[in-house]
Amino acid sequence: MWAALILFVVFALLTNYKEITYNNFFYLIKDFSSAVDSETSNYQILSYDSDKRQKFALFRGGIASASPSSVSVFTTSGRRTLRNNNDYYSPNLVACEKYVLVYDSAGGSFSLYNSFSKVYNRTLEDPITDAVFAEDGSFAVATRQADIKTVIYLYGKNIKQRGHISQSDYVFDMSLNSSDGRFATVAYDVGVGMGETTVTFYDVASTNSAKKLFEYSIDGEFPYACAYLESGNLAVITNQSIRIFNDKFEEIDRESFYEASVGSFNVNRSGAVAVVGTGTLRTVYAFDSGGKLIYNNSIGENILRSDIVGEYLFLQTATGVIRINTDDKTREFLASDQGSMLVYSEDTAIVCGEAKAEYLVFD
Repeated sequence: MWAALILFVVFALLTNYKEITYNNFFYLIKDFSSAVDSETSNYQILSYDSDKRQKFALFRGGIASASPSSVSVFTTSGRRTLRNNNDYYSPNLVACEKYVLVYDSAGGSFSLYNSFSKVYNRTLEDPITDAVFAEDGSFAVATRQADIKTVIYLYGKNIKQRGHISQSDYVFDMSLNSSDGRFATVAYDVGVGMGETTVTFYDVASTNSAKKLFEYSIDGEFPYACAYLESGNLAVITNQSIRIFNDKFEEIDRESFYEASVGSFNVNRSGAVAVVGTGTLRTVYAFDSGGKLIYNNSIGENILRSDIVGEYLFLQTATGVIRINTDDKTREFLASDQGSMLVYSEDTAIVCGEAKAEYLVFD
């Protein structure tokens, strides 16, 4: 790993020597140091300032944290590469391989960070309700407005605004797929009767515009989350179902829960998972990255958080984390303190507590 990283730096310097200044060379070496630290460190417990209100996200093998007073980035060795003062009443954050985006859900401010510095900051006129990254570092920020209801600002991977989208309903989640320039939202409107969820598909491949392609209505259901899977299909989770849509906007699969209560859910490029039911009558449903149902089994434990990576489900209980192999249905359990669960890989989960993060490594 060391040799590959060193060769990359040498190649970058030789091919871009005319563009190298003292400042960006300094940034390159610092970011290189952070990458090496992440790749060569052993998993362990990370300690940080205690704050019950802070939020966490995976970032380059370590974690990023945001509290009302500060933003921090840690490598897997526990080394803090960034600490930036912050004044957000209700901070939230999302991350990709390139950046961490921290926004104030009680206001209109957001900031973008790499592993050691703030690289962008903006204050919008309206409260921010959501933010999402694509794989290439492009991102979208959604705001709530009184008259239009939702305005979404689109940014390219060069951190330049590419345009905006207005929707006359309340967007609850959104997903960017940089590989084919697609963007999707799930929104809710009371309307008449039981209300409806609307899935809206856009083409955002153009550098300065977004074209609405299709709308799909789901009567009587409330939206929870959506994400483009690795296959390019879109997974949508509501209070009553998991639905899979293909690139022609057709619903190609569905698992319905009807009157059951959804206790935990998650959706990402690896798939979608929902834990449904109460007491000892819970059922875990999971779809893989291609949009295929791969798990539908009962579980007796109370599941606080859930996730899916590759062929493995990660289910957090009050005393630890269960890992389930969806292929052979085997289960493993590792004890941990309580906290927010992040899943780093098929064999590693991270539980972020009030003052420390613990890496749980399965066999």
